[in-house]
This record gives sequence, C-alpha cells and structure tokens, in this order.
Amino acid sequence: MKTANVFLLAACLMQAGSLMQAQSPYIHKVYDYMPAPGQFINELPEYTPGDTREDMALKAEEAIANNNQGMISLGGYGGYAVFGFDHEVENKPGRYDFKILANAFYANANPNGDASKEGGSCEPGIVMVARDDNGNGLPDDPWYELAGSEYHRPQTIKGYRITYYKPDEAKDRVPHPTYPYLNDMEYIPWTTNGYGSGYLYRNTFHHQPYYPQWIDDESITFEGTRLADNYVDESGVGTYYVQYAYHWGYADNQPNTDNRSNFSIEWAVDAGGNPVSLPGIRFVKVYTGVNQYCGWLGETSTEILGAEDLHLTGGDAETPVFVDGISLNRATLSLAAGETAALSATLSPANATNRNITWRSAAPAIATVSATGQVTALSAGTALIQAISNDGYHIAACNVTVRGAAPGESVTGVALNYTQMEMHPGEVAALQAIISPEGAVNKAVSWTSSNTDVAEITVSGVLIAFAPGTTLITVRTNDGGHTATCTLTVSPAAVSSEAAAAVQAAQALYAPGWLCLYNLEGAACTLASISGQILQTFRAASPACRLPAHLPPGIYILRAQKQGVAQSFKIIVR
Repeated sequence: MKTANVFLLAACLMQAGSLMQAQSPYIHKVYDYMPAPGQFINELPEYTPGDTREDMALKAEEAIANNNQGMISLGGYGGYAVFGFDHEVENKPGRYDFKILANAFYANANPNGDASKEGGSCEPGIVMVARDDNGNGLPDDPWYELAGSEYHRPQTIKGYRITYYKPDEAKDRVPHPTYPYLNDMEYIPWTTNGYGSGYLYRNTFHHQPYYPQWIDDESITFEGTRLADNYVDESGVGTYYVQYAYHWGYADNQPNTDNRSNFSIEWAVDAGGNPVSLPGIRFVKVYTGVNQYCGWLGETSTEILGAEDLHLTGGDAETPVFVDGISLNRATLSLAAGETAALSATLSPANATNRNITWRSAAPAIATVSATGQVTALSAGTALIQAISNDGYHIAACNVTVRGAAPGESVTGVALNYTQMEMHPGEVAALQAIISPEGAVNKAVSWTSSNTDVAEITVSGVLIAFAPGTTLITVRTNDGGHTATCTLTVSPAAVSSEAAAAVQAAQALYAPGWLCLYNLEGAACTLASISGQILQTFRAASPACRLPAHLPPGIYILRAQKQGVAQSFKIIVR
C-alpha cells in the first residue's frame, strides 16, 4: 500500500511540475506564416532556397516565440501569422488580457501644434482570436475579430479581398520618372473585389524578391477587414510621410510601452459584427490591415516581435473607456474686439476615462482661447477655435468672427530681459521679450541673429551658441515694428586638448532620409526644429552613425553632450 501511495504521489508531483512548466506567458508556437508580398519578405525571417511553408513558420516561431523578440514582417495587406499560447488566456472583464509586441513608434515632428496627434511609423494589423473548442491543440476553430476603434467607421471595408500575382523577376523594370528610390513601378500586380487594382513597387533599399519564394502558386489571395489609409504625406512632395496611429485595438499601431498595444478579449465580434462572450482564447491571428504605399518607405506592413499573456506577466491593467467623440456648445461666435465668451466641450461617452481637452486657436492674433475654453477677441477677422480630446484626437470647432479693433491697445515698445550675454559653444539659453503696454493686443514678435555662424535664435527666443564670436540678437514687434537688441558674446569653452580635438573633428550632416553623425560616439543627442520643437532624442552608437531622419526643407539644430562638452550643429535641409 505504501508503494502505491509513493507512485501516486510521484505521479501527482510530475503532473504539477508539468502544469507549472506549461504556463508560459509568451508565444508557444507559430502555426502558420503566410505574408503578402513586401520589401521585407524573404528577409524577416530569411528564406533559404528549398524552405517550405512549414520551414518558414518554424523560422517565424524561432523569431517571436518564448519572448525572443526577433521580428517578422507580414508584408502588404492581408499577410498574416497565426500563433498560440500553451494555455488558454483568460478573458477577465474590464482588464487587458494580452499584449502584442511590435515596432510602432511616434515621430515628434507631427505638424499638429499643441495637441499632437500620435503618429510616426504605425502600421496597424487586424487581430483575431480563437479558442481550442475541439481540444486538438490546432487553430481550426471559429475565428473572431477584435473590434478596434475603426471597426464601425464607414471608411472601414468588411470583406475586402486582394490577389497578388507572382512577378517575373527578370522582366524589364519601370522606374519612377522623378523619384529615384522607386526602381520598378510595375513589379507585383494586384487586384481587388471592386476596390481598384495596382502594383506593389520595388525600391532601391531591398534587392531580394518581394513575393514569398516558398509559395509556388502564381497568385496569393487574402480577405478580411481593410482599414482606411492612415498615412499623410506631410512634405507634400513625397519625402516625409507620417503614418498616424489609430486610437486602439490594432497590432503594430501603438508603441510597446503604451497600454494600447494591449488587447481585451471582450472586444471579440463574430462575422456579423455581434459581440461574443469568450471565456478565453488559445490562438491569435494578426494580418496587415491597410493597403497603402508611402513613397520611399514602401508598403505599409505590420511587423510582430512577440506576444504575452498579461495575466501572467502582471500587466493586465484596467481597460479604459475610450473617447469616441467631442462636441461644442457653439458652432459659430461673433464678438467685438476686446470681448470674451466661454465655450464648453462635451466628450462622449459621458463616462470616458481620459477627459482632458486641449484648446487651440488657428489665428491667435485675432482670437485666443484659454485652457478652459474662454475665448478673447483681439482684432478684426475670423479665427477657428478647436477643442481637441487628448484621448483619440477628436476635434470640435467653432468659427469666431471678431468685429472692429480694440482702441488704445497698440504696442508702444519692447525690451529684453538681457542686453548683453556671454555663452560657450553648445550652450542653450532663453531671451524674453517684454512688450509695452502690458495690455497690448498683438504681442507677436520675430527674432534675428546678425551672425548665425556664432549663434542662432528660434522663433520662441531660444538661443543656441555654435562658435566663438559676437552676434547681435534683435527682437522686432509685429505691431509697430519696435525693436530691442542684446549683444551675445560666445567664448571658447575651457576644455582639455583631447576634448577640444574631438569637438573639432565632430560633424553632423543630412543626406536624404538619413542623419549622419561622425566622431560623436556616446554623445547624448537632441534634434530640434528651428522653432525649438524636439524631434528626436538618441545616443550616437558609433564613430560613424547613421539614423533614419526624414526632414522637410528648413533649419534644424542638433545638440550633442559628451563628457561635459556640449556641441551644437546647424543642419540646413534644402
């Protein structure tokens, strides 16, 4: 009897150990990897001649399973990967259940003023989930889409179908007539079910075949939900694209540090859009959700680095109630110069978690708006006042008409908080314009430096010292043209000869699409626009460092700090 008990105890211990080992929070297996054509296909993961679809799924698994955080690309619209956990991820009401890791990031250069709409490299992927209803450990049960922020919008297409056709790799290429980065505009043909046709282009950055080489079929077809294009050519000439993030519910759409890269099983809907109640899920399918091409960036393609069960990693935060709209109590407003009026904004739903609003005037010389919606009329004209929800960037607007001008409120003079200053190369300081009278209506000013090789000044009065010398900083009022000046002397910094030699050898240059740094290894760098807006912060990793940067024409300031030595570089993009 004792022997039987010993065997029973051993069996129980083995079973308990097996269960403990099985509960990994990370991807356990990739069951299928079927990307659409794209510039990273056959590279992420790498195809080796003779590889089968099963081999490529295994390579995808090696990249993203078990928290390896390698990267796989899903290519253009419809390309997908199916992966699963070694257990059922529980659906906990009101909480996030799992996270999908990807490589989305924001660009700080979005031209959206004070309330910056989130965007940069955001390549949204549709997420679907399934249980293991039949218990066979395979993803062959019904799939349910997680309905994200765009699911019910009229621009979203359900049942979108696209077919890509295998190209002749030896055919004559058709380069873009004026855009050198695109060397074949008729590379991979595609057609859709009534939504147009076109080509997936080849570019000069990736030379391998873009069609999955382990697929022998002459065409590949994908079908699902297609989201509206999320990119904007902010340059207007095809040199600077921003892919704006959708609000929530999509993979590779928000940075991994943002809770909106998390997912709730409660969002699941069936094929008819009806909510379904799932106790948990075992399998996940992600596919690229947009069909768009972004100039030199190429096609939008969802990338995946991994996934995790948040209940096991402790990241299962509460799901917020997202803002889905905003309205104002007035659509139009008429005021005399000097008058004020209050606008009030209403967010929907009423129980939204983040109720913060940013107010903005498109013409602050005509009418301003306070942080609480108080509008002040300044001078004759029209101004668009906007209320912007910080959650979701929803906008409501009021057209304000200002009649007449406010008498006795003209600018009579200007002074500076400093008339003389001394700085060292690489330092940053601020000048403040003091307008008279204090109640003047138009306090707008402009700044100039008489010697921009010595120092530059931004539109907000921030000084950046470059090299030893003297320059005269002038402020001029827009109203009346009154001026004041400050003499700035930039003196050589007291540094060691070794540091001085490093400073002399350092360079920062711009080539189309790239910021090139030389002899700045280890320096903490900040790239800013001439207005003072910080665009990027990073650390130079090597003596010859090249980073992606897509800068419209203008002047930019790079500030580098290393071993107590600060350097500033002026970068002119023509």
